[in-house]
Amino acid sequence: MRRLHFDALKPICPTCRRGALVLEPGAQATSNAVMSGVLRCLDPDCGERFPIIAGVPILVPDVRGWLSANLPLVLAGDVEDAAVEAVISAAVGPDSAYAISRAQQSRYAHDHYGDLFEGETDGAEPPPGRARHCLAEALKHFGVGRGPRLDIGCAAGRTSFDLAAHHDVPVLGVDLNWPLLRIGRGILDRGLLRYPLRHCGDAYERRETYHFPPEADRVDFWIADAQALPFAANTFRLVVALNVIDRVPDPARLVAEVSRVTRPGGDIAFATPLDPTPQAALPFASLEGPDALAAMIATANRDTAGAKPLRPTGPPRNYSWSAGSQGAGTIVDRSRLITMKTAAD
Repeated sequence: MRRLHFDALKPICPTCRRGALVLEPGAQATSNAVMSGVLRCLDPDCGERFPIIAGVPILVPDVRGWLSANLPLVLAGDVEDAAVEAVISAAVGPDSAYAISRAQQSRYAHDHYGDLFEGETDGAEPPPGRARHCLAEALKHFGVGRGPRLDIGCAAGRTSFDLAAHHDVPVLGVDLNWPLLRIGRGILDRGLLRYPLRHCGDAYERRETYHFPPEADRVDFWIADAQALPFAANTFRLVVALNVIDRVPDPARLVAEVSRVTRPGGDIAFATPLDPTPQAALPFASLEGPDALAAMIATANRDTAGAKPLRPTGPPRNYSWSAGSQGAGTIVDRSRLITMKTAAD
């Protein structure tokens, strides 16, 4: 956890939503970052404690539940040897959490960082760059005001680095997926990009290179819930949530949280797939009309007490998002992007 981000963002307790968080004595830290320690809520009626593990603060409302579900993946860390990784994957089977997370790392990390490797091997994941293409389109409609940026559902983190490249301000990427977040964290901590690239079945290629983005000192990655962001109102100048809104149990709550933490006059981008997936929380295939996504967001925001009015800064835009492979082919989802601005005071 970078001290720059902790000091600039002043996170609040995600459990009680009232108390400020302080770092307890005894943390393993340098002048610039905290690698291990505990954050404690100062509200006397709450006092919840949140661990910092391998430089990542775990700031979720139900920290016990998150740790119970994710601790094996957290403790597993990186497997340094590709051959050992293959043996582990074969031993635990395709339905294990390890195998599922490995497939997710392949899909997301390849889309984020595949351009850093020369050439593409036949049968590998779809061509990279869809998330970055979506962000680049959104940036055309954003202002240039100062203030922190938030990347919700940052996954492997390339979009967070891209935001920092465009703005000389702190950028925070948040996600609930530890194995994905660890990829971006490896770049921050060691300048090491490492991920498994799936070709077919359980056949993976280890991809590894050193990568030192010049903007990395302005980026940090935290575990946080998009439906209960651990920040006070009006913290961020810009917030993006790319292909996230369909993955949460309560999309309206996510919209309200984004509105709450964005400053008046700030910029917001939502993107969502239009094709249904087994993980989707809402039937987004029904959003076929050009104004349907904007209407859903406006309704969710209007029904939330204290939410800021949002207005689109351009028409919704459709684009393809190659999400994975099926047999010898590629699954190409359709997604829709909408950029918005919060009402100024």
